[in-house]
Amino acid sequence: MSAGPPARPTVVISCSVLEDLLGKRLPDDVPTVWMDIFLHNSPKKLAEALQSRIDGIAEPSIVIVGYGLCGNGLVGVRSGLHTLVIPRTHDCVAIFLGSHQRYVQRFFASPNTYYLTKGWIDARDEPLADYHDYVAQFDEETAEYLFEMKYKHYRKICLVGFSQEELDAYRARAQAVAEFMDRRFGGVVCEETLGSTALIEALVRMPERLRGTQGHAADEEFVVIDPGGEITMDLFMDGGGPAPQPMARSGKAG
Repeated sequence: MSAGPPARPTVVISCSVLEDLLGKRLPDDVPTVWMDIFLHNSPKKLAEALQSRIDGIAEPSIVIVGYGLCGNGLVGVRSGLHTLVIPRTHDCVAIFLGSHQRYVQRFFASPNTYYLTKGWIDARDEPLADYHDYVAQFDEETAEYLFEMKYKHYRKICLVGFSQEELDAYRARAQAVAEFMDRRFGGVVCEETLGSTALIEALVRMPERLRGTQGHAADEEFVVIDPGGEITMDLFMDGGGPAPQPMARSGKAG
């Protein structure tokens, strides 16, 4: 009896905002690329960078893609020789909350919420850091205008942490962001919630599931793109009910 084709290895290409959560759950021998956290600001650049990384993988592989649809930044990306596994959500906030369903519930309960995590704060990918960057790059009047255009619709800052210690460590920065926005727009409050690793852990298990089912493992939580396929927006509308269209971070595009 002849042996079947060798099992496809696992490769990870992910936004670096997930490095702390995802990285520690991966086997040491899994090749991993952490992408620039700010690529979400330009969906076209994100698509180009992701496509380049996928095309650069020589051996047919199962590629874990550590992104949501990310402002449609993944639309049009082709799998080539590989099988792609992607969380089925428009906004990567769902990954931190642990499920698309929890994200949708929170979105409809409070749509004008801007989410912060350890990763975003450490990378200075948050409103207060944006404001200071605008001031450094332009003048204060221009900075105020740009800041208002980007953030005036938010009414809540929500800090997502994965332990009480993490919430304690980042609470002051989240509160500072909320207070800064409240002084400009009014009615901005700060809250916090514990995140969940459920979706991340399920994502890490998906390659083994695919190998055990000869490449077919139907799952509402993930989009699986077969070799020769392409990521399309409609794939993210199936499973788990309709997805809200966030302005990004359940407010900002990304």
